[in-house]
Amino acid sequence: MVPLLAPVADKLGIDLVWFGIILGINLQTSFLTPPFGFSLFFLRSIAPTSNWVDKVTGKTMPPVKTTEIYRGVFPYIIIQFIMIIVVIAFPGLVMHYKDEQPTVKPADVQIQLQGGGNNNNPLGLPPLNPGSSGGGSAPSMGLPPLNLGGPAPSGAAAPAAPQLGLPPLNLGGPAPAGTTAPAAPAAPAPSQPDLSQPPKL
Repeated sequence: MVPLLAPVADKLGIDLVWFGIILGINLQTSFLTPPFGFSLFFLRSIAPTSNWVDKVTGKTMPPVKTTEIYRGVFPYIIIQFIMIIVVIAFPGLVMHYKDEQPTVKPADVQIQLQGGGNNNNPLGLPPLNPGSSGGGSAPSMGLPPLNLGGPAPSGAAAPAAPQLGLPPLNLGGPAPAGTTAPAAPAAPAPSQPDLSQPPKL
């Protein structure tokens, strides 16, 4: 029916998307309508035609009659008819894609950054190094100051590296002022075998 009805609907100025939705709901309704609804045939093919034993309860159940299937689908047929009426009464539910969309020209879009700043710091962010140009000081948030190689602020000593409970790292250079050189590792006791050497045979 679609090749016959769609050109007529197009000539009459009916929206073809809306028309397709109406046809789809009608087809869905026809699948449930007795006596030739395809879904009823599917149900009839899987419903038991004789007494059967329920595997869960162990009870013997009576067969399912065709008239019971017909009675069971009537509420769903009513729901389908209501849907057809709703789509006809409120076509905007289907044709909302035709609503006017706001158009924006890319040339009219302007991006403005909030906050002050200068040429070196246009976003107005706090400096990473409190002694660097730009003024102000970075929020500490309870952390040691971050120094990326710039000069220390006037009147402040260079921050010490956090120890984190580890011994100082010395790569052969002079020990830092105020610290002692790490002691050489003690030689293994003679009674213990030296595991760094291969065994002597």
